[in-house]
Amino acid sequence: MRWIMPLRLPLPQRWPIYLFGSLIIVVSLVTVVGERGAVHLWRLRGEKDRLDEQNYRLQKENAALRERVYRIRNDNAFLEKLAREELNLVRPGEVVYRFPSPPKRDAALTNVSKPAVEARAKTAQKQTR
Repeated sequence: MRWIMPLRLPLPQRWPIYLFGSLIIVVSLVTVVGERGAVHLWRLRGEKDRLDEQNYRLQKENAALRERVYRIRNDNAFLEKLAREELNLVRPGEVVYRFPSPPKRDAALTNVSKPAVEARAKTAQKQTR
């Protein structure tokens, strides 16, 4: 039987293999991490998705604004409604009723428990007597 010995080249003959292996590693790192590498491409795709969503929202907003401009120019009832709501205009002879807004609650009382409020009310009654 004959034994197969592993190929053992002396160091001067192995340097091309080491050089080629190092070159492959460097090229792989540059491809993944470099200025135009895979990581940069991944970030750009995320930014593109974000910009696509923003573009979609802006297109919808533009369509709504175009519709509003069209209605303002061509729909007298819509124009009258806007004048009444936004400019508070009325027709001659109309009566406008204004109701007072409900009083706002004290901000300090909104965060206090009910027993504490009752205790404050009792002390206020005692002080007025």
